[in-house]
Amino acid sequence: MNRTLRQLILSADLLWIVISFGLAQILRNHLLPNSDVLPRSTYASAALIAASIWTLLYFSKNLEGFCRGWYLPSVFAQVIVGVFCMMISLVAYGFLSRHYYSRLVLLYLACFLPAGFITVRCLAWWLVKSRVHNWVKRRVIIIGSGRIVRELLIKIARHPEASLEVVGVLFPALTESANEHWNEGCGTVSLRTLNILNLIQEKSVQELILVEPVPPGSETEELISSCQRQGIKVHLVPHRYELYLSKARLTEIEDVPLLSLEEQTLSVTGLQLKRAIDFTGALFLLLLSAPLLILSAAILCWNKHGNVFRRELRCGKDGIPFWMYRLNIDRDGSVLDTYQRSLVQFSATELPQLINVLKGEMSLVGPRPESPERVKHYSMWQRQRLTVRPGLTGLAQVNGLREQHSSDEKVHFDLQYIFHWSLFLDLSLVLQTAWTLFLRLVNDNRLAIAPLLKPTLDPDLAIGRIWNANSTQSGTD
Repeated sequence: MNRTLRQLILSADLLWIVISFGLAQILRNHLLPNSDVLPRSTYASAALIAASIWTLLYFSKNLEGFCRGWYLPSVFAQVIVGVFCMMISLVAYGFLSRHYYSRLVLLYLACFLPAGFITVRCLAWWLVKSRVHNWVKRRVIIIGSGRIVRELLIKIARHPEASLEVVGVLFPALTESANEHWNEGCGTVSLRTLNILNLIQEKSVQELILVEPVPPGSETEELISSCQRQGIKVHLVPHRYELYLSKARLTEIEDVPLLSLEEQTLSVTGLQLKRAIDFTGALFLLLLSAPLLILSAAILCWNKHGNVFRRELRCGKDGIPFWMYRLNIDRDGSVLDTYQRSLVQFSATELPQLINVLKGEMSLVGPRPESPERVKHYSMWQRQRLTVRPGLTGLAQVNGLREQHSSDEKVHFDLQYIFHWSLFLDLSLVLQTAWTLFLRLVNDNRLAIAPLLKPTLDPDLAIGRIWNANSTQSGTD
């Protein structure tokens, strides 16, 4: 992310913390004019502690809002959870230091801080979107093919603050047609190394991204060397880059680089804490939703004259099979009454899975469980999602992926969740799920899934083809 933008957002956050403390104190004194007024030094120290806590959270949890692309529900959830953690820490500090703050001031802060932080990020996003056409962008060409290139294009499009402009994609010969991955009708040109260098100069390219596997032979090495001599930055996306989603350590032995991949699992303490929160949260939600479940059971029993619940075999942690519960409603059925359709729209058919959470077979947040028929086709990489308990909701689900999507699509998000798990992330995903359910309430097309961004390229250089080293054909248009 742009370092300047990140620092500006943090500076605005810290300024808003100071303003919020002042406003909260003024409103409290106005509402309770005859109450005791605490010394300003008390609230000054509290503001300093709050600013320090927020700075720590800001950098450790990437609270600027642009880390994984701008997405308002994610920004909203992260800010709310961050403010919650800050307020808990502030109250704990006051208790330990015997500095007692007005509850009314704390209540005002809990309202002011999230509103201001979210406004700051929305203004930053508006600034980026309004100025992006005037900023000097770094022009980029991507060399590679397949799903990873398409994913890279989407990610670049989601980060306008990075000031990158993809002016072309070149794909190796003897690979699948690029038309399968982006806009149809894009022309192809046959190029050799010399032609690529001329093309790079013509398009004023400043950076080159190589997506492995790259064409074998000396041409690729010559291309990299030539680009470096001309001052063009060269980036490399490793083959099967998914393996590097975990924390990787780069070391070297006499200039030989070694990339160390460590197995990522939740700590014992983390698992125990997660289990305690799962049990408490599931028990609370089950009691809260009991009237709805009882009413739904009565209606289904009256209409169907059969089982109220259905059991579906799923694979849990370590691939151990278990029976997952659902309300006995055909979610894909074309004939559903209004009440059943509402239950499906708001995912209330999944509420019986709270019983699975209480039994320890599932978690509130985690990868969604899949059937043994799917699991038996998992690759070793995909089987990593079985190292944790499956959940009612997860990172893949808040990003719009459902059961009909392939396991390969969902496993990217599931492994990101596992590798970067924290209680902060769990609370954030719960809030994002609540946001999604709220949008279904206000949106006419409640079950629609947002389409992926369509990458756009320079029409003069949409697709290129790199010929092998022994090719003698010259470049053509």
